[in-house]
Amino acid sequence: MPLKFFEKIDSTNEYVKENLLYFKENFSGVYTFNQLQGKGQRENSWLCEPQKNIALTFCLANSSIPPLSVSFWVAIVVRNFIEKITHLSTSIKWPNDILIKRKKICGILIEKSKGTFIIGIGINVLQTDFSDLDLLRASSLSLLTSKSYSLSSLVNHLLINFKENYSLLDHSEYLYKTYNNYLFGKNLIMSFKIKNSIVKGRIKGVDEDGLLLLELENKLIEKFKIKEIEFLYE
Repeated sequence: MPLKFFEKIDSTNEYVKENLLYFKENFSGVYTFNQLQGKGQRENSWLCEPQKNIALTFCLANSSIPPLSVSFWVAIVVRNFIEKITHLSTSIKWPNDILIKRKKICGILIEKSKGTFIIGIGINVLQTDFSDLDLLRASSLSLLTSKSYSLSSLVNHLLINFKENYSLLDHSEYLYKTYNNYLFGKNLIMSFKIKNSIVKGRIKGVDEDGLLLLELENKLIEKFKIKEIEFLYE
């Protein structure tokens, strides 16, 4: 089944999970420009202003691929695609948000059900009003480039990029190194919230288990899982 378009839908990820029987083919999935109840990492909601943004979910049916390779691969492909169309320096904020000028442009949520990877991608494209969000954290392609974009064209070209780069999933070492090359905040002193305390630290990278490596003020390097640390914007 190719990509199926919905005028509106609660959640593209949830729809695919609930109807997984029909999405066994690689790159089959659904998309919309009006997602009503999107979700992201840490069980956060992902707001999608109608007809302004993209919500896309597609499947990979190859259960033998290491989950971390899939996570790195998706982030890299999306990051490269966005940098190509905007001509702006684009980075990956651990674990897999896509940033331009420190602002979140894209969120990625990867789940696995019955041996199938369910890959959800939300991209802020035409939205200009982020009054309901933290303006320090969110923006859109149009706000940053002063250009307009065809949502349908972006979906089509993004999926083409995934298909063209599918073979990279066989190269875990390349994915690991490339992901770290594009990592937001690497070697910069930043503020983080850890166990209700605000600390300064320097991101040294992400290890081969997907854990964030952070050099603290005592020069010791500690490892963190997703829910153990929070980035603070200054």
